[in-house]
Amino acid sequence: MTLQIDSLAISADEAPTHDVQLDQLHEQVATLDADILGAIELRTQLVRRLAAATSDAAVTAESTSFDELGADGSTFSRMLARIASATR
Repeated sequence: MTLQIDSLAISADEAPTHDVQLDQLHEQVATLDADILGAIELRTQLVRRLAAATSDAAVTAESTSFDELGADGSTFSRMLARIASATR
């Protein structure tokens, strides 16, 4: 007796489309990661310049609120402050 389940079969046309979609998603994530890192580097430079210009070593990322991130917002803010102060 042979049992055939058509609903589980992936046609040849569906598989490449799925793979292409996954590749596109990976590319988009990589592009966003690069943009985020670039923005963090620029922000770090600006915070350091601001601290130097105001002679205020306490200038940190905490002047910005990331409340939209929920509980992670304060963690993100502290992380940015730590990056900015790491090699001052």
